[in-house]
Parts: sequence; structure tokens; C-alpha cells
Amino acid sequence: MYIFDARITAIHPATPSIHVLRLAIPDTNFRFLPGQWVDLNIEIDSATHSAGYSITTSPIHKGEIELAIKKSARHPVARWVHERASVGDAVRVSQGQGPFVYLPEMSDNVVLIGGGVGITPLLSIFRHVRDAQLPTQVHLVYSVSDSQEILFREELEAAVRMQDNLHLSITVTQPDERWHGLTGRIDPVKLHALDVPDDTLYYLCGPKGMVEDMSTLLHGLGVPMNRIIFEKWW
Repeated sequence: MYIFDARITAIHPATPSIHVLRLAIPDTNFRFLPGQWVDLNIEIDSATHSAGYSITTSPIHKGEIELAIKKSARHPVARWVHERASVGDAVRVSQGQGPFVYLPEMSDNVVLIGGGVGITPLLSIFRHVRDAQLPTQVHLVYSVSDSQEILFREELEAAVRMQDNLHLSITVTQPDERWHGLTGRIDPVKLHALDVPDDTLYYLCGPKGMVEDMSTLLHGLGVPMNRIIFEKWW
């Protein structure tokens, strides 16, 4: 697999547990599709470490990508990002990978269901529809345990105000007094409220149990399995 040189151009905490890493990739041969992931390779004390992370940005922005990386004491790449990485550091990335992809010819209607940091590949699809000004009707259904962990909340809310084909439902499973929106897990009531047509494609990404539960739930609601696409990253 071809590996590309990259450099950190920005890094910042986006939520209490997630750092966003922006990478410049000067090689024009680098490619990815909305929803794909890359291997991020770093050097720590003369040893190479690698981990796969979904790209959160749209491929129409050439020469750079963004990754949203959750804190982890067990994974050396995540620890490095949160504790040691700096603007200007050199890293390496793979080509975009994986079949979890949205292309406009696949459907005019998509529902993106994400749990926690599993939102990352769905952000790439959502942003691509926005940035490429595609006519696709997109419903992003985003579940988090804590309202402080909502990634890019202001950007997402601004996008749905600006474009009529973009829709957003955020639900918090452990709400506090700061949260005044939807609460609880994604359930049939929340999904029925989307009022989407039968040809809708459903994209699922999140913890293993959540993805399995959503797949079973959707199938029980009459969605054929060939219209359910899910990302396994556990």
C-alpha cells in the first residue's frame, strides 16, 4: 500500500475527549472517498506505530484532511496525538480505504446514524453533500452520552440552517441541565420522525452494540438489509 508524507497544520481539542488533527498532504496522488478512513503512522522513540482513523472532511478539499481522535490510554497513536503532537510534526498516512462510502449516484436520500466518535465518517459524507452542494437529502442522527461531547455542534447546526436538504437530530443519553434537546437512545419514534422515502440508504457507525441494535431495529421497521451500510471499527 502506498504511504503519503503529511504534516500537522493544526491541532485542537474539539470536545473534552476528542482532539481534531488537520494534516497537509502535498502529494496530488492522495485520494479518498466520503466516508473512508486512513492509517495514521507516527514515530515514537524510533518505533513506528499505526492506527486507523476515519476522515471527517470532504474530498473536494484537495491537499488536506482532518481526523478527530478520541483520547485513549491504551493506544499509543491516540496518546501521542493528545499528549505530544504539535503543529509542524511529520506523520504518514495511507490512501483512503474501506467500502463505507457515499457517492451521489447511490441514492438521493441518506440517513446517517452515528454514536459517539463513530460520527467521524458520517461527518465526511455530511460535509461532502454540503460542500459539493449536492441535492441529496441527508438526515444526520447523532447520539452522544454527554452534550459536551457533541463534535462540531455549531457547524452542523449552521449547515442545516443554510441548506434545506440537510437535517440534524442530536440526542443525549445522559443529559444534564445544559441540554434541552432530544434525550435517550435512537429508537423507532426518532426514526419514524425523519419521514424518509423507501429508497433511503442508512449508514451506521458507532460502538459494536449500537450498530448491531440499529441494524436490527431498522430491519424490523422494514428496511431491507441491502439498504443498510455499516462501518465496523471495533
